[in-house]
Amino acid sequence: MDQIKLLKGEKRYFMQREVIVERVWEIFHLVKVKEQGSGKSYYVDICALTIEPDLINSISLRLLSKKIND
Repeated sequence: MDQIKLLKGEKRYFMQREVIVERVWEIFHLVKVKEQGSGKSYYVDICALTIEPDLINSISLRLLSKKIND
């Protein structure tokens, strides 16, 4: 498996959102990113970041939990 090297200030995509890398913890495979448009910051797994947007449709796990609890 190739090691991913990210640097502070790099632009990447988290799913379909363009984000900027704020901080990297390689030992934990964790990255703090900031969204371009809204300015929200959050932590994601390094492997969740891509060079191009991920346009694959997905479903929220919250929808599944509501159906199970009904």
